Amino acid sequence: MQVKPQRSGKDDMPDKRTTNLGEGKTMVLRTTKFLMLVSIALASTLASAQNCYQSTVLSPSPFMGNNGEIFKLSDGSVWEVKYEYEYMYEYSPSVIICPSRGKLIVGKKSLNVQSISGSSKRQSAPLSSATAGGKWEVFEETSLQGSISGTVQMGRIFKTTSGNIYEVTGLTLQLVLELQPDVLVLRNGDTYKLVVKGFDEPLICRKLN
Repeated sequence: MQVKPQRSGKDDMPDKRTTNLGEGKTMVLRTTKFLMLVSIALASTLASAQNCYQSTVLSPSPFMGNNGEIFKLSDGSVWEVKYEYEYMYEYSPSVIICPSRGKLIVGKKSLNVQSISGSSKRQSAPLSSATAGGKWEVFEETSLQGSISGTVQMGRIFKTTSGNIYEVTGLTLQLVLELQPDVLVLRNGDTYKLVVKGFDEPLICRKLN
C-alpha cells in the first residue's frame, strides 16, 4: 500500500503579492473611471453655464414678470414672459438669461420666457415680408407723437415720431397719461404689437400707411 505524500498547507495558500497587485489594479481602474465621470459631469455643467449670461432689463420699468409682458435687455434682445404672474415691480433689475432653456432668473425667481428678437443692430429696419412661423420681430423703436391721455381702446389711432400711423385692433381698455412715450413696435406679418412705455399692456394694431 502506497502512502501519498501530503502537501503542506503553505502551498495551498495564495501568493499575497499577487493578490495585492490584483487589488491595486482594480483600485486604479475604479479611480480612473471615477475621474472620467467627474470630468464629463464638469464639462456638461460648464457647457450649460456658458448658455446663460448676465444682463439688465432696460424696459419696461417697472418689470412685472407677468404673462405676455415684452421686455428688452441691455444687449438689445427682446423677450416675452410666458405663463408667469409674479407682479415683481422690479426697476432695471440685473438678471441672468438662459436662451437655450428659455429661462430668466430675477433674484430667486425663475421665469419662463420666449425670444422675440436677438441682439441685432438693425432693429429700426422694416421687414419686407411676413414673419415665418408666427414669430414676432422688431419693426422699429421710436416714440408716439404728442401727449397721450385718456382711454385707450379698440379704434384708437397713434402716430409715431418716425411717421408711421397705427390703429388699435385688439381688445384693450386702459387709462393713460403719457407725454411722447417710447414705443417698441413688433411685427408678425400684417399685425403689429406696440409696447408703449407707461401702458399697462401691449397694443395689437394694424399699420395704416
